[in-house]
Amino acid sequence: MKPTSVKTLIRPGYSWRHYSDDSSISSGFSHYHGEYELIILFNFVGRAMVGNIDVEIASPSLLLIPPNVSHDFSHLKVKKDDVSPEHHNLWIEEVWLSNMLVHCNEMRKLASFFREGAKAIQFSKQAALEAKEVIHDIDYSTSSLEQLSVLLKVFSVITQDKGYTFLSSSHSDVIECNKDRVDVLSQFLDENYAKEITLASLAQHIYCSERTTGRLFKSHFGETFSQRLKKIRLSHAATLLETTNLSVSLICNNVGYNNLSNFNRLFKEYKKMSPTEYRVKFSNKMNVSKSYP
Repeated sequence: MKPTSVKTLIRPGYSWRHYSDDSSISSGFSHYHGEYELIILFNFVGRAMVGNIDVEIASPSLLLIPPNVSHDFSHLKVKKDDVSPEHHNLWIEEVWLSNMLVHCNEMRKLASFFREGAKAIQFSKQAALEAKEVIHDIDYSTSSLEQLSVLLKVFSVITQDKGYTFLSSSHSDVIECNKDRVDVLSQFLDENYAKEITLASLAQHIYCSERTTGRLFKSHFGETFSQRLKKIRLSHAATLLETTNLSVSLICNNVGYNNLSNFNRLFKEYKKMSPTEYRVKFSNKMNVSKSYP
């Protein structure tokens, strides 16, 4: 089954989120999202899928899933019926964590775990037990900073773990996910090129960080977001010049520009001739009578 993109899981005003449940994992699906995810599993056994890797789950387990890597834990079973199962999900915002790794010296110990191109990780049973005990201390009646201190304690646990194992290369795992995102980006630009579009709004549309969205443009289109948008707009402008009697100023507005001089300059750079010259040379004599109100 094709992995499903899940909307951002972070609470407004926060950089991370904790979710816990003491019941069996009765439903689920293969999915991915833009956050890092730490998963603590207690009294569960079986196998889970992380990217294209089949992972054996014993009790307890602690795993780290990088952003945009598909995962599915829906087929796990409760190990002992007389013991309550637990699963904890800690979703961590990628941009916040990246900034912390750069600007906070104490956080740099985490760089091997949380970095661009990092792999999924399975930590030792001892680390899983310690992380479970730490997360039990969270008190949602306290301040957001007090809650954040619990996450930092979990980070401390994993930095001290000597028995962790890298599971897979996130580069190979995210190819299909990134292809899906590029398809969504392409469709969104084709449908909305005439509107005001920013890299931030695009990133929000695909539930990804601006930095990651920018990388998608460079890796899949070979150009930046602004270069791609400019080409789409000017290509549509060229089509309108070829097939309609719309004035140059109206075409300028119809493709998303509000400054005629700037439009003329960009068009000439792109087509090596002015909009008027282009129309004279390439207008379709069969359809040039077509016009729009």
